[in-house]
Amino acid sequence: MDRKVFLISGGSSGIGLSIADRLVQDGHQVISLSRSPEKVERALKEMPHLKDEVDFVNGDISDPGDADRLFREIEAKYGKLDGLVNNAGVLTKGTIETVSVEDWQFTLDVNLTGPYILTRAMLPLLRNAGSASVVNISSVAGLKPGTSVAYSVSKAGLDMLTRFLAGDLGPYNIRVNSVNPGLVRTHIHLDNKVFADRESYEAMLEKARPRYPIGRIGEPEDISALVTFLLSDEASWITGSIIAADGGVMVENDLIPPKK
Repeated sequence: MDRKVFLISGGSSGIGLSIADRLVQDGHQVISLSRSPEKVERALKEMPHLKDEVDFVNGDISDPGDADRLFREIEAKYGKLDGLVNNAGVLTKGTIETVSVEDWQFTLDVNLTGPYILTRAMLPLLRNAGSASVVNISSVAGLKPGTSVAYSVSKAGLDMLTRFLAGDLGPYNIRVNSVNPGLVRTHIHLDNKVFADRESYEAMLEKARPRYPIGRIGEPEDISALVTFLLSDEASWITGSIIAADGGVMVENDLIPPKK
């Protein structure tokens, strides 16, 4: 099997960490980019077997200087990049009346501008791979408004970035797709202080569960399975797709009589 090199932003928690684990199990080299050393420490407690398998690096995807530095490091160490997962994200809850301009800007900087900056910086390495894949982790909130104006708009923008780049980078044999999860059990709500404690977070998950026809909230592994497929050669004819992995929440219809 060809050992490939993949970069995952936000690869030290939740969906990103699950993707890293799956790629390592498949025999690939993973570089995990994270702003937070504390999240890396937490990741290694959750998955200690990744300590010697994943190249954990520190950086901010919304900082062009950090992206350029990371490009030079990957070029010197690996010489190519077979795939990029733009997974890093933040969540700010609120409407146009309650979200500050600062929180709006921060959310767009990380969730939308960050993937643009990182993909642009890594483009020469992705071209060197000969056949590369970019997967953007978006959200169903980009397809249907959620509880945050800033988050929803940032993810809708990310989906359009996906479509544009699929056409723009296709001639380089670089595929670009979005995966749009529904509600997945991760650290994002607590890390971003959307909920004060785990008890209230778990109560929210249970309240949301009936909206999912599959009957459960998502787990990181539900998303990482799809992402690793899109990164693989088996998905070599898939590009520009916006794929909901949402337990059916986008087709939920409360007019359908409940099953006995």
